[in-house]
Amino acid sequence: MTGERCGASLRLLPWTTPEGKACYLSTDDAESLLSLLADEAEEEVLKAAEELVAADAGPRRLLGALRDVLRVAVSRGARLVQAEAQPCEHGVTERCEGKTYCGGCRRQIYL
Repeated sequence: MTGERCGASLRLLPWTTPEGKACYLSTDDAESLLSLLADEAEEEVLKAAEELVAADAGPRRLLGALRDVLRVAVSRGARLVQAEAQPCEHGVTERCEGKTYCGGCRRQIYL
């Protein structure tokens, strides 16, 4: 579920259009405002799904949560594949606020 546009990879976002169609972000900057907003939205989606499971919510709510979690998984998986295709040469990682970064260039590494 990823694509290419003018050489830049497209990130599947954790939200859809009002019609239910996928939204994508075209940027190579993991620190851009929209990238950071998408990261926060993904975390909220995962937390909400976890709360629904803990509350033993009904099937419809769980199905919606599963759909949202799958969207996050697809997006993160695509970014992981992309990161492996373009490995960072510094070889040193650091953790900050629950995220992994390259210790050399500070690029976020998606695990």
